Amino acid sequence: MDCQRKTAHMVQSARPIRSEMPAIELSAVGLEAARILSVLHHAAFLGREPWDKTAIGQILALQGVEAWVACVDGSSRGQGMVPVGFIISRYVMDEGEILSLGVHPDWQRRGVARSLLAHVVKRARQDRATLFLEVRFSNEAAFGLYGQLGFQQVAVRRRYYEDGEDARLLRWSPG
Repeated sequence: MDCQRKTAHMVQSARPIRSEMPAIELSAVGLEAARILSVLHHAAFLGREPWDKTAIGQILALQGVEAWVACVDGSSRGQGMVPVGFIISRYVMDEGEILSLGVHPDWQRRGVARSLLAHVVKRARQDRATLFLEVRFSNEAAFGLYGQLGFQQVAVRRRYYEDGEDARLLRWSPG
C-alpha cells in the first residue's frame, strides 16, 4: 500500500488537508513501518517519552503485537496517501492492551484516533477480549474519547510516567 511506503520526511512535512471528516484508510503494518511509527509517535507526543525506531521495532517483534496506521488522501497536494496516526496493541489469550495510540497534531480532533480505537475495539469484541490501557491524567481529550467508546477507569497508576504524572488505568469489556 502507498501509505506504508511513505518516508519519515513525508510524515513530518505533511500539511493538513482541511475537511471536516477525512476518508481514513487503516492498514496493518509490521517491522517495515517502525520508522514511520517512530516519527508519528514523536509528533503525536511532542517529544514526551518518544519511542524511537529501535524501540518500536522491538515492540513490533513481540508475540501478539499488532500495529495499524491511519492514512488520509493527500492527492490534492500531490502526496498520495499520507500516514497521520497509529495504534499499537498486544493480545495475550483473552486480554489486550493498547500500548500506544497517537495522531499527528495537524490531524488531531478529526476522527483519526476514534477510527483507530474503534477498529481495535471491534476486534476485541469479536474475540471477546478485554482491553486495557493507561492514559495521562492531564489528557482529558483522550480520556473523553475512551469513555465514549466504553472504557472505564479501574485504577490509578501513581507516578507512572517518566515525568512523575499519574496514569488512569482503563478497561473495556466485551459484554
